[in-house]
Amino acid sequence: MLIVLWIIAGIMALSGVLALFRKEYKWGIALLVAAVIVGPMLTAFLGGPPAGPRS
Repeated sequence: MLIVLWIIAGIMALSGVLALFRKEYKWGIALLVAAVIVGPMLTAFLGGPPAGPRS
């Protein structure tokens, strides 16, 4: 499940960068912000690596 979220975040980030190159700034920024939310934030919330040292 987590890898699927990272793949979706990657696709959204790539789409955001391409939108910025096409001068669609609103969509580009929105997609980049959504990619940051979906990728690292949501995966950490749903079950990222455990906090603290491992023994």
